[in-house]
Amino acid sequence: MRHLKQEFDKLTIKELIVLMLAVSCMAAAIVAIFLGMFLPPKGEVHSSVLTYFGISSAFCGSLLGISAHYSNELTKFKTQVTDTLDGMRSGQTVSATK
Repeated sequence: MRHLKQEFDKLTIKELIVLMLAVSCMAAAIVAIFLGMFLPPKGEVHSSVLTYFGISSAFCGSLLGISAHYSNELTKFKTQVTDTLDGMRSGQTVSATK
């Protein structure tokens, strides 16, 4: 449990906002599905509720996917800059694109 707390403390405010937005959006979609079961006509979920759930799932996936993509790109950029600087220090030339 301590490890999870340490990982949570490492998150930036932007990452926290994205995660909380994704969790709240999915919670709202799940609540809408359950409410659709109890509102008239009982036992039948209207197609608009299913559409809302699908759109919410796509939105949450895009939030988390975009965050992961740019995190990966930042890591690759940092690695490339570090390799270039190390090459300059050792007197070697390193190409800008890999």
